[in-house]
Amino acid sequence: MKRYLLFILALMLFLQIGCKAVKDEEIVEIEEPEDTAVEVSMEDKIIIDRSEDLADYVVELFGIDDAATIIFNDTALVSVIMAHDTVLTEDTKGLINSLVMEKDAGIKEVLISNDEKTFFQIVQIISDLLNGSPYDKHVGEISKMIEKNK
Repeated sequence: MKRYLLFILALMLFLQIGCKAVKDEEIVEIEEPEDTAVEVSMEDKIIIDRSEDLADYVVELFGIDDAATIIFNDTALVSVIMAHDTVLTEDTKGLINSLVMEKDAGIKEVLISNDEKTFFQIVQIISDLLNGSPYDKHVGEISKMIEKNK
C-alpha cells in the first residue's frame, strides 16, 4: 500500500513538472543612443580637472571631511567641510594655501572658506560644468563668491 501511494505521488509530481506551461518570453533589445556623452569644451575641461585635482589634494589633509574647489583666472576658491570636532584654524588655512600653490603653478591666490553654502555652490557649479553648461554662464556667480571670501 505504501508503495502504491509513493508511486502515485511520484507520478503526480512528474506530471506536474512535465505539464507546466512554458511562456515564450519575448526578448526586447533596447537601443541606447550611441552618443550620450555631453561635450565640454577643452578649456572648461581643463579648469574642471584642475579644480577637482586640487580638491582631491585638500581632502586628504587631516581634519577635512570634504573639499570643493573652483578656479577663476589665477584664483582658487577652496571650500572645506571640517571633520567633527575640528575647526578651520589659521595653520590649516596656511597648509591648504601652500598645498594648492605647490600643486598648481597657475594659481596666484587661494581663498579658503568653510561655509557650507559656498561649498554646495561650488559643487553645483562643477556639476553643471560636467553636464555641459558653459563656464561663462557661471562667471558672475563665481566672481560674487570670490569677492565674498576675500
